[in-house]
Amino acid sequence: MDPRATARLPALADVSAAQRRIQGHVHRTPLLSSRFFGDRIGARVYLKAENLQRGGSFKIRGALNAILRAREEGRLSPRGVLTYSSGNHGQGVALAARIAGCPSLVVVPEDIIPVKRAAIEGYGARVVPWGRTTEDRRQRGEEIAAETGTLVIPPFDDPDVIAGQGTVALEVLDDLPAADVLVVPIGGGGLIAGISIAARALSPEVQVFGVEPETADSMYRSLAAGAPLTIPPSKSIADGLRAVRPGDLCFAAARALIAGVWLVKDGAIRAAQRELLARAKLLVEPSGAASAAALAGAGPLLAGKAVVAVLSGGNAEPADLLTA
Repeated sequence: MDPRATARLPALADVSAAQRRIQGHVHRTPLLSSRFFGDRIGARVYLKAENLQRGGSFKIRGALNAILRAREEGRLSPRGVLTYSSGNHGQGVALAARIAGCPSLVVVPEDIIPVKRAAIEGYGARVVPWGRTTEDRRQRGEEIAAETGTLVIPPFDDPDVIAGQGTVALEVLDDLPAADVLVVPIGGGGLIAGISIAARALSPEVQVFGVEPETADSMYRSLAAGAPLTIPPSKSIADGLRAVRPGDLCFAAARALIAGVWLVKDGAIRAAQRELLARAKLLVEPSGAASAAALAGAGPLLAGKAVVAVLSGGNAEPADLLTA
């Protein structure tokens, strides 16, 4: 693990501080048992329903922690905050900025899902469409920030953002101290970094596995190579998991703390979306359904265990579930 990255990673104390900071502004989302998914693999399966979070995903946790801490430390300017996002982090930052009482701007992909753009604008943010990849958006966002002095809230590779995302694990292990395995979708890696830091500190025996689409496997390839890699852009239906490179901090946490990364096909993700809607009555976007999609393929490894699948978001176009 890169010592420079290790030094910047948040610890359990930072995650606990984030939980206190954002408490009262975010939902404590339910941990729901699922006999349907459990019987399929012979395990006790639970669903952490972050699709029911404010803003429709876990992203409000990290965004709000970063913005509120910046306000505490006097780092918020009158120009407000800026981020770059495929949608969910943009919603989180827009909502967090509204809570903090400051302006926000979000650089989004030109092909952003309409429901996500509408939500970002609905929270009061200004939207700037630019490019199609995470790197396109990051470069444009940093250019605007340099020109205006706006504070950047990165989507994943930031200690305060990672600490905020780790509050998911605090809730899971409070509700289910005997959890054996946590299954977490990976985009840029902020969620799995925060969850693995908190979960492994509280319960060293717990295993954390990541899930990526087969065509958007930047963390999987990076872990195999021993360093963060940039991969070609993906067209996976899981738009929130299409990061072309994991964050440096996120990679460092994953390399040290997670048990592995599983890859899933888009067809399995779509099937899991439909099963979650039909069986659990939960509308989950493709990125959020990736964790549930991975369970069947990992069945032998999970049999007899208490398994938590993190459903990271629910900002889906319902009509998409009617198509192949």
